[in-house]
Amino acid sequence: MMQIVFIGPAGSGKTTLVSKYGEWLNSSGQRVSFINLDPGADEVPYSPLFDIREFFTVEEIMKREGLGPNGAMIRAMDLLSERSIELASRIGGSQADWRLIDTPGQSELFVFRSAGPEIVRSLSETGRTITVFLIDGQSIRSPSDLIAMFSLAAACKLRLNVPLIHVITKADSLGRTDLEPLMQDPEYLERRIVKEEGGLLQEYMLEYSKIIYPMLRRQRTVFVSAISRTGFEALESIIHDAICECGDLR
Repeated sequence: MMQIVFIGPAGSGKTTLVSKYGEWLNSSGQRVSFINLDPGADEVPYSPLFDIREFFTVEEIMKREGLGPNGAMIRAMDLLSERSIELASRIGGSQADWRLIDTPGQSELFVFRSAGPEIVRSLSETGRTITVFLIDGQSIRSPSDLIAMFSLAAACKLRLNVPLIHVITKADSLGRTDLEPLMQDPEYLERRIVKEEGGLLQEYMLEYSKIIYPMLRRQRTVFVSAISRTGFEALESIIHDAICECGDLR
């Protein structure tokens, strides 16, 4: 049994990928359970085994505690943290081959407050758990975009302390792009940095690119499209690599 926690910036396509990837796994005869941990979702395109909205929603917290949307989401993450053990217990009896865990759109609130690490820790006690960090391919247009996004992914890995896979989403809408050369060719990235940046920012980016590239070489980044299901086979393969004893993504 595999437990996959989907995280990433707002708009990166977490809920859509959870739904479509789960459908794809089901179509191949594998049993899938969906877990929704987003109390701000109006609706989700799957039937969750566990839905945090059964206990509270962001809208309810706003009305009950007189908070704005951001304050209510922060409060929701604190409440979610309190239910980490209950969550693990509720889904622990599931006989699914895969548990796909959908997280809030504002992943930074999940990851950088106590909720994310505590929930991932509790899940890890019930089965093999990894995180999939989604990156909207359209959001990377410059070296600084790439470095910022993979820096965030590295910070998430440090916080959650389980193997992490990078996934570029919306691959079908990227068209002609130099995203792959930026990720695969350190000399090309360096030339772009020197050309487009200056001063201290250039110096910082050149140094940090030396940290980013070993991480990119250590594992392949998967390009997927939830709409066309492009890259789903590659995603399944790298997930298996990440959780098997021979995987080196830790």
